[in-house]
Amino acid sequence: MDSYGALVGWTHEDLGDRVVLRIQSMQSSAQVEDHEPDSLRLLMSKQQAALLGNNLMQIAGQTLPSTRDRSWFRRLFG
Repeated sequence: MDSYGALVGWTHEDLGDRVVLRIQSMQSSAQVEDHEPDSLRLLMSKQQAALLGNNLMQIAGQTLPSTRDRSWFRRLFG
């Protein structure tokens, strides 16, 4: 059975080669008033976490910033 809600928060815990992602959501205005979100914990490999992050970036129409150092020429004449 599918469950729908609004994302209200998330945290993660680094376990070395794995990650625990905790996602918090709220399904109703009553939950909002009571400040009691639903929590889902997902254990995944770091490869899965990277794929999930990449997919979310693509869906959002975003790209990751370049981590390469720009040469002095590109910095000067950018």
